[in-house]
Amino acid sequence: MVMGAATAALLGLLFVAVSIRVETIAKSAELRNRSAQTMTLLLTGLLVAALLAIPGQRKWALGAEYLVLAVVVIGVALMLDRRAGGQTGSAIGRRLDAINPTFVTCLLLVVAAAVLILGHKDGIYVLVPALVAVLVGGVLNAWLILVRLTD
Repeated sequence: MVMGAATAALLGLLFVAVSIRVETIAKSAELRNRSAQTMTLLLTGLLVAALLAIPGQRKWALGAEYLVLAVVVIGVALMLDRRAGGQTGSAIGRRLDAINPTFVTCLLLVVAAAVLILGHKDGIYVLVPALVAVLVGGVLNAWLILVRLTD
């Protein structure tokens, strides 16, 4: 639950930061989509924690939920990446593409989902590095976006 609270706080702070500089962000397709990617990443961490908090769930059901979440987030991230311009964008776009914690998080979610679907509760432990990737990636991406806003 602590990780869910941390991602929710970061998500709120990023939302406020984006809202303050909305004119600058609205002018740049890259910044709009990179901001949306970062918000999606942080929301993923919040949803992982929320799904884990549902009482009495079977392991396979939790695994299936994480698998669906990972697939949806990968689809959204790919769409936002395409709209942001992919590798042909500015230096910030190339940095975010190289780091891309969204795909790392989703890969770890798929591993956790597979372990849980197979009936092993140890899949929950794979969520720890996934949520660390969410927090580190969210903070790093938000910082890169905010630095770009001052250019």
